[in-house]
Amino acid sequence: MTGSAKIISFNDNAHAIVSSAGRISTTKGSANEIYEKSCSNDKEKNINLINKILSSGHESVIEHIFFNLSFDNVSVFVEQFLIEFRLASFTVKSRRYVDFGKMGYFTPDFSHYEQEKKEKLENLYSSHMEYLFQQYNELIEAGIPKEDARFVLPYSFRSNFYCSVNARQLIKIMNEMVYGRGKNYPELVELGQSLFAQCEEKLPFLAVRKPDMAKDTKLAEIFDNGEKKADQSKTPFVSVISSTEHPEELIVKAAALNYGCSDLELVNAWSKDEKKQKLIIKELLKTGRKRELEQVDFTVIFHKISLAGITHLVRHRMQSIIIPGYIKNCSYKKYVLPESIVEAGLEDKYKEVFEKSEDAVKQLEELGFYYWDKAYLLLSGMTVPVMTTINAHELYTFFRLRTCNRAQWEIKNNADQLLKLLRQKHPVLFSYFGPTCFMTGKCSEGAMTCGKMKKVCSFYESNEL
Repeated sequence: MTGSAKIISFNDNAHAIVSSAGRISTTKGSANEIYEKSCSNDKEKNINLINKILSSGHESVIEHIFFNLSFDNVSVFVEQFLIEFRLASFTVKSRRYVDFGKMGYFTPDFSHYEQEKKEKLENLYSSHMEYLFQQYNELIEAGIPKEDARFVLPYSFRSNFYCSVNARQLIKIMNEMVYGRGKNYPELVELGQSLFAQCEEKLPFLAVRKPDMAKDTKLAEIFDNGEKKADQSKTPFVSVISSTEHPEELIVKAAALNYGCSDLELVNAWSKDEKKQKLIIKELLKTGRKRELEQVDFTVIFHKISLAGITHLVRHRMQSIIIPGYIKNCSYKKYVLPESIVEAGLEDKYKEVFEKSEDAVKQLEELGFYYWDKAYLLLSGMTVPVMTTINAHELYTFFRLRTCNRAQWEIKNNADQLLKLLRQKHPVLFSYFGPTCFMTGKCSEGAMTCGKMKKVCSFYESNEL
């Protein structure tokens, strides 16, 4: 089974759209008149203009055309790599609800090894993959929820998803896959080259290759501190390491500006008055824009979030997130342990999966296994620290979704821990934050509601986190 990346849709009149964008700032006439003229122009004339604009560095014009992509049967490692691009939209097949026992897995190319080593590597790799999928299936059969059984799945398991993106971001993605962060991973390079080829065939003026984009640095050497400590028992789940000073005051001042209050003396007095802060923030949360909340930022570290859990976090697009390199930062001794596993008496079986995976990697390494292919041996339950800087508006969305009883338990635990810390640090602002039912008085889950709205609202109102 071979994975693929395919452009399934794009603007048929792309050259007219982009050339119109290039002309509008220097050409007489309305937007519609300029577009109609571009449509009637010879295609080559439009493309010549586009090439001239792009060569001068003005790439914003190509943000007006859009692509829909499908990624079929690629590894979940590819999915995780791509979903970090914030200016793209993704829809993936859920591991919480879909049984992945028979989805299959990606196998690296072993053809460049000596024949004897090739056979040993192939056999060891495939036998360990079969073992991992067998463990997943046995956990499912034992009644473990799919969202917990998935933690033993390797990062080679097949994923299928859609991606929608503008042309400028697609160019960035392709170049990162082939020449940037993905250049050491043959699967990413092959998929990126395929997308380049499709662009060069369909819209040749867009396939802008940047082979010199990756610069070698000594940062990895500077921060290398040898063997990583595996004991996580004393490490908190979440830390708030930085935040805007007096965020409530700043939000009140932003609201005053937005709603036309020009009496600076009055605004300064209100911004320091806790009763006024509460009143204004409570009313702001009822509005649609909430731009005032975007004036304050919070930098957070999730110290031990699973690779599977990262997917829930990066779906929140309006944040600046740092996710460390998996191969170097993951340890088979650091992973999440679901309560369902413990309650079913399967803790030893679960732990053994991580121990055997570590042994399999060591055996593969002794045979000369390619370093970057070790990404496919990582397990979804392994944990890494993640840092993000996120504004209060996006936190409004984050808490509304992730503290809900319908949220996956790991991300909910992290969200509750974060909300507790923020309420301690900034009680006026974050006393209003929580799940949707608490923030709006209505449950948005429909037939999937937990049915405990009154109890949930009481819990978050009482600040018992």
